[in-house]
Formats: sequence, structure tokens, C-alpha cells
Amino acid sequence: MNSTTTIRFDPTTYRRTTFGLTLLAAFALAFGVVFEVPFVGIAVYALGLVTVFSLPAVTDVRLFDERDDEIARKAAGTTLTLFGWLSAIVYPSLVALSATGQFSWGPASTAVAFATAAVYAVYLLALGYHRYR
Repeated sequence: MNSTTTIRFDPTTYRRTTFGLTLLAAFALAFGVVFEVPFVGIAVYALGLVTVFSLPAVTDVRLFDERDDEIARKAAGTTLTLFGWLSAIVYPSLVALSATGQFSWGPASTAVAFATAAVYAVYLLALGYHRYR
């Protein structure tokens, strides 16, 4: 008798489950912040992501293939492009509004500005690494 148990997932079900749990985790974290129950948000977030990362270990089916990798690359490129263009419009506008006294940089807006800059710095480093390695 086999003592290990595996779950049978077809790749489509796995992708949908992964997407749903990841989205649930992200919204749970935001819910925890907005409704001032941060530990509930963190718990649901952690449970969702632990489940997502555990599923490949308990299934005996190949869950991703080259087509999935290509789709993920295109989605990442689209995401970076969208946020890049939005950043190119929003941040100079906020700097101009700040200079005229109509906007002041608070902790949240400053954090978002630096986080966006950090994302693009990491992207440029990764681009250089993968291009010249």
C-alpha cells in the first residue's frame, strides 16, 4: 500500500487555483489593513501563498510548460510597460504639483515613489545580467 498521497490536478485547474488563491491572498492582506485586522489579513495571506507553493509538491502532473513560461514573460513585460508609462506621467505631475504647493509628499506616496524606482532598478540590473552573462 502506498503511504504517500498525491493530488490529481490538471494544469488548467492548477493555474486557476493558483491565480484565485494568489488574488485572495493579496486582497486579504489589503482587507486586513483597511479594516484594521492586520493579523487576519496576514494569516489568510500566508495560508493562501503556502497553499500555492505547496501544490506542485503534492501533485504528480507537470503543471507548467514552455507556453506558460512565454505567457508569463509577456504578462511581465506588459505589466512593466504599463507601470512604466503610468510612472512617467504620474511622478512628474506630482513633482510639479509639489513645487506649486498643491501636493505634499507623505510617507505613503514617498514609499510608492521609491518602490517604483526600486522595481525599475532591479529590472535594469536583471536585464544587464541576463544580457551579458
